[in-house]
Amino acid sequence: MKIILIVLGAVCIYQLQRILYRKYWNKNLTVEIRFTQHAIWEREEGELCETIVNQKWLPLPMLRVKFEADRHLDFMQEENLAVTDRCYKHDIFTVMMFQKITRKLNFRADRRGFYEIKQISIDSTDLFMERHLDKDVACSASIYVYPRQADPGRLLIPFQKMMGEVLTRRYAYEDPFEFQGIRPYEPFDSMRDINWKASARTGELRTNLHGYTVRQEVCLLLNLESETMMDYKQLKEESIRLVNSLAEMFFVQGIPVGVYSNAKDLLTGREMEQLPGGGGQHLTQIRESLARLDLSQQMEEFGTFLKKHMEDSGNTDMMYVMVSSSQRPSAREQFQQLCSAYTGGVWLLPLYSWMEQKVFSSPDLSVMRWDIE
Repeated sequence: MKIILIVLGAVCIYQLQRILYRKYWNKNLTVEIRFTQHAIWEREEGELCETIVNQKWLPLPMLRVKFEADRHLDFMQEENLAVTDRCYKHDIFTVMMFQKITRKLNFRADRRGFYEIKQISIDSTDLFMERHLDKDVACSASIYVYPRQADPGRLLIPFQKMMGEVLTRRYAYEDPFEFQGIRPYEPFDSMRDINWKASARTGELRTNLHGYTVRQEVCLLLNLESETMMDYKQLKEESIRLVNSLAEMFFVQGIPVGVYSNAKDLLTGREMEQLPGGGGQHLTQIRESLARLDLSQQMEEFGTFLKKHMEDSGNTDMMYVMVSSSQRPSAREQFQQLCSAYTGGVWLLPLYSWMEQKVFSSPDLSVMRWDIE
């Protein structure tokens, strides 16, 4: 009789725990994955944090956490990792009641981009590890991988030549916020500059004397179309790095810089358009936009893209710098017209050392070749 009661008790416990786990295994269970940094540089190491919180009396003898990420995030812990077209990672935990577990995974970003983890799959079992229980959890982990800087030693001389172009093209403008004194009114002075208090005190019209400020903006044009059927991705990535470096170098010199590209944004599907501006936030926006450029999407022919920009732009104080490894005739002609209309421009031409250079400097256009291995 005792044996029967023991067997019945065991069966009851077994069935009860099955019911409890089926109903409550994921109750008050939180599984979170997040990147500990908002952004890192290409080839830099980052960190992914897994956090599991079980806030109930029911322990989980086995909890498997699975997620997938882009294969260009190279996780250094190779166990429980499979890499094909994507990187598939899974970890196994034993989670006791009211326990919090945190695990940090290191990775290296092999390529610039914007990377997201949108879903986590979790599965567990009951106490006897017989019943399979699973669930998908939404995730919003993301990280920017900025393009790394181009070789600063090599880029310094081309940049100094560009700065020479900027300095020779600068225009002086009266700055209404730069007050330098008061002088007698002249017929050519604007009525809005009259100092009425000083005029009333002296009995004759007086006008405010303003200082002058220097204005010059730089527009970086990034062409990422292919010139032939061959798709030289390394040349395109080097072009992106050059634009990233030039934007920062002009920013350091206090020159407002904008970036336009015919490549499309990974998130919006629109071409990159960063209007000229200054400040740290503007530079961050440029870096993020460059990170999100998707080279797999179809691009508008750059000659057409330039023609459209010429029609939309009315800023005669702009200096244009184009970074393009493609030397298509349509792009050459449109950029030459742009340089002629805006009294000069610069073409930075990234090429493999064995590639032929088809475009050369002219009175309105300075061509600088950038060889890469």
